[in-house]
Amino acid sequence: MRKFIVISLLLLSANAMSQINLDQNGLKTTVTNTILNISVQAARYNIADVGFNPYHWQYGGSIIIELFHKYHGSGYDKYSLGVSYGNPSLKLVESHGVMHTAKISLGAASDLSTSSGGVNNKILPVYLDAQSYAGYVVRVTYLQEKVDEVTDQNQIKIITNPSFETIADFAVPTILASNVFSSGNLMLSGSGPHYIENGNVGIGTATPDSKLAVNGNIRAHEIKVETANWPDYVFAKDYELPTLQETEKHIKTKGHLPGIPSAAEVKANGIDLGEMNAKLLQKIEELTLHLIRQQKEIEQLKARK
Repeated sequence: MRKFIVISLLLLSANAMSQINLDQNGLKTTVTNTILNISVQAARYNIADVGFNPYHWQYGGSIIIELFHKYHGSGYDKYSLGVSYGNPSLKLVESHGVMHTAKISLGAASDLSTSSGGVNNKILPVYLDAQSYAGYVVRVTYLQEKVDEVTDQNQIKIITNPSFETIADFAVPTILASNVFSSGNLMLSGSGPHYIENGNVGIGTATPDSKLAVNGNIRAHEIKVETANWPDYVFAKDYELPTLQETEKHIKTKGHLPGIPSAAEVKANGIDLGEMNAKLLQKIEELTLHLIRQQKEIEQLKARK
């Protein structure tokens, strides 16, 4: 069986241009006419329809959708649409560049009039959603049979002149080396773990200097801090317990306990919860040893009477 890979380009632009078709030994490139968008309302374009069967084998990972930004050469998203078995899944596999205000999404599947193995074939719309000012090139690379109308599984229809419909604002997908802006709510949803691989996260601050920087309050049911060097060493036989006279002298000179940061240092640098808890426990343990020693001296004095 001879297989062809067909590549289609859809150019979304604010400038009118004529339709061009080039056929080069099975490679077909199509540039559409003008597709307009509006700046105050997100718009959706149906760029392709894909045939599949939810219970039968098809070409696995056979559709790649690349989204380029017309006015920013580095703007680039790459999606993989898998229709090998079961419900189709769309994944953002690579993303680079700036000014991403559009994404590829899937619509709701509907039944076709054909079936395979007693199970109805389905048609799945593929959308380009643009928040404002369309200026994108969409390239679809696929192994399916290209048709004018989808009637069966393993078929794809490329819509060369899609019209838009308005949709509600949406959140753009994960973007590498770029910024994501939203004037509404932002929600991450999923049943598995969510990862932020590199960089710092700031809440209420645009200049986070740690993995998580929060300029405001934090409320939680439980916070666990992992730390080493817990001060059990205070009870070791070779530990040099500071005398109360040494502690008193330090307080008079520095204005705070030995080993504890001053109020000015805390105001400037904050405190490390794990480290500070360890320091406070160290002082409690030192105080406990002094109290034990003091109690023994009291009992000795009582015994002499």
